[in-house]
Amino acid sequence: MYTVALLVLMGLVTSSVVTLVTDLVPAVEKIPVVGNPDRLFVIAAILLAWLGDVSILGTFGLDAPQAWIDVVGSGLAIAGFASVTNSVVSYLDRK
Repeated sequence: MYTVALLVLMGLVTSSVVTLVTDLVPAVEKIPVVGNPDRLFVIAAILLAWLGDVSILGTFGLDAPQAWIDVVGSGLAIAGFASVTNSVVSYLDRK
C-alpha cells in the first residue's frame, strides 16, 4: 500500500516539475531529445528517483554495482504509474 502511495506522490511531484519547467523555459521543447513532453516526464521521473534515492523495486541505497538498474526502473515505474493514474482520473471524470 505504501508503494502505491509513494508512486502516486512521486508522479504528482514529477508532473508538477515538468509543468513548471515547460512553462518557465519554453526553449526546452526545441531540444531534439527532450522536446517531447513524454520523454521529459520519463527523464524527470528517473532524475527524481535518483536524487531522492527512492527505491520502488526494492534495492535500497547506491552500494550495489547495478544500482543504476534500480534507479532507472524506479523512475520508469513512477512514470508508468503516473500515466495509469491520469487514465483512471480521466475515466472517472467521464462517469
